[in-house]
Amino acid sequence: MKLQRVLADTALKLSHSGIESAARDARILTAHALEVPISDLSLKINDKVSAEMIFELEKLMLRRINREPISKILGRRDFWGRTFSINKNVLDPRGDTETLIDYVIEKPVRSVLELGTGSGVIAVTLACEWREVNVTATDISEDALVLAEINAAKFNVENKIQFVKSDWFNNVEGMYDLIISNPPYIGWIEQDKISTEVAKYDPKIALFAGYDGLDAYKSIIPKLTKFLNPDGIVVLEIGASQSKQVKNILNSSGFFDVDVVKDLFGKDRAIVAKLG
Repeated sequence: MKLQRVLADTALKLSHSGIESAARDARILTAHALEVPISDLSLKINDKVSAEMIFELEKLMLRRINREPISKILGRRDFWGRTFSINKNVLDPRGDTETLIDYVIEKPVRSVLELGTGSGVIAVTLACEWREVNVTATDISEDALVLAEINAAKFNVENKIQFVKSDWFNNVEGMYDLIISNPPYIGWIEQDKISTEVAKYDPKIALFAGYDGLDAYKSIIPKLTKFLNPDGIVVLEIGASQSKQVKNILNSSGFFDVDVVKDLFGKDRAIVAKLG
């Protein structure tokens, strides 16, 4: 069967299964199965595709039909201009989180603590972008830390990052100029509103934080002052409707210099706090 027919058949099957991005996904999955760049597909459009490759493509297609995200199928996700490895053990990094990087990138510091590093995209990105920085990155998941270490090594910053297995601050020592985190912030009351791609394929521990989604903030914020340098800064990702509640938690812990940062779509995406 020629590649042109394979692409058309794959896109049609994905579309009939309700995949809105069927044509795009068909090209991505086909290129992955053939182990060629997407840009090469047009050059090979009249080439014959072996039965073995079609079989591999069908397996990938079934995973997508079951709503597994393309990034999880491929095992990679682009973030801040770099391609990171991801897997079932970590939250799929999304462009929303780049809002945190965008805010801090022009404010380099020497010491960073990231809580809940997951795949390590935040820690590794800051280690890559800032020449003189030491990063401590924590996670409660051993599997997540293994992957984060792989990503750090991929970009040659493993010597700038200390990975620590820790439930938030439990195994953390020292003081930091920047404490940054994308904690779980979805409430159990919202779980029915989450897409299958997220609910089924991202770890629940990385998604949900109690009934109202605020449990992680209630655990993290009261302890910040023990680890934050006097002129340090805290940057936390938040849900679009949580800025008021998280600001109140910060105020009750002595943080009165608080700002909300919006993402590219104008939604509240991060909260920034300093002591005072």
